[in-house]
Amino acid sequence: MLLRNNNPSTVSPLVTVRASPSVRSGTRGPASTSGSCRPRRLLLLSEMARMPNPPLYVKPLVAVGVLTVLVSFLGAHYELESPVWPACSWLWSKLNEIDAVRENVEALKTIVGTDERNRFSKLSHQREKAARNAKGGDKNVDFSGKGLPVFTREQLQLFDGTRPSKPVYLAILGRVYDVERGRKHYGKGGGYHFFAGRDATRAFVSGDFTEEGLVDDVDGLGEQDLLGILDWITFYQRDYSLVGVLQGTYYDADGEMTEKLVEVTQLIEKAKEWRNSQTKESEVFPPCNSEWHKDSGGRVWCTTKSGGVHREWVGVPRKLFSAATKSYRCACVKNFGSPLATHDEKGNRGDLDHPGLEEYAECPPTSMSCKLPLKSS
Repeated sequence: MLLRNNNPSTVSPLVTVRASPSVRSGTRGPASTSGSCRPRRLLLLSEMARMPNPPLYVKPLVAVGVLTVLVSFLGAHYELESPVWPACSWLWSKLNEIDAVRENVEALKTIVGTDERNRFSKLSHQREKAARNAKGGDKNVDFSGKGLPVFTREQLQLFDGTRPSKPVYLAILGRVYDVERGRKHYGKGGGYHFFAGRDATRAFVSGDFTEEGLVDDVDGLGEQDLLGILDWITFYQRDYSLVGVLQGTYYDADGEMTEKLVEVTQLIEKAKEWRNSQTKESEVFPPCNSEWHKDSGGRVWCTTKSGGVHREWVGVPRKLFSAATKSYRCACVKNFGSPLATHDEKGNRGDLDHPGLEEYAECPPTSMSCKLPLKSS
């Protein structure tokens, strides 16, 4: 446990130094200047026993502070609803005013490694859960802004969580949501405060939370990222209230969709079709397991769980050509019984006769594992 050092000669309350002879003997007075401060480190138990005891109020308050943070963390992590959590928040706000408590808890946070990206990953987990559980899924998202209030960028900035008299708003793809219920996250000092009072659509999938990354531009994003944005909208649509649209990139001054938003929604529809085709293709042609060694080359092989697709058959490795990417990937192909693909071939060879497949060179066609030779330089 970190202890507050009450020796007035130390530079910082959290710097651990050896007690001067005057301190050890219990006498007051300036510390000896003959020695120098050691680097910061945790005290050994033997050294802790020789250190003077801090004032009585420090130890229990530090312990209460740490326990409060722990209880609050567990409640937030497991999304529990209880009157205990507001009480813990109030207690922590009071304890945080005490320097000794705040410094020790901040040190604990540093050791644990809490940062915005970890918090954002927690929010991403909530978003994915909301997207899975939302009734009707993304079909319920209506991008029309008719009848909704229209915000300018300057007006939206007034709802950035720094004004106690105003709720917290954020925008994603031009849609403005009231996230006041999550003020502890989106308000001043919260882990997601950078989203408040603006449209930072791109950052929701890029993870770039700098000023350059907190923008609404989605140009160049692939299908997976566009689907990620749609999942975020589904999350906010379910858990928060839509209060308006933002004039600018995606809506005009009358709340009508701009050409840019029409273009993006069309790309999202294509991304949904891509996702459906990818899911179907992966079930028919699951990806192979693979490994690579710089000295001996690589290997691809199939199992009943390769590619994350659980099935009753193992299959054999084949190169599958993708018309979308104009490239090959390794696929495990069913090699007996009726085919799973949608082409017209019939028989008892599974999908081996699919026109998009190619055998690996120098690999027996019935082998479940194929070696990949080193590429010649």
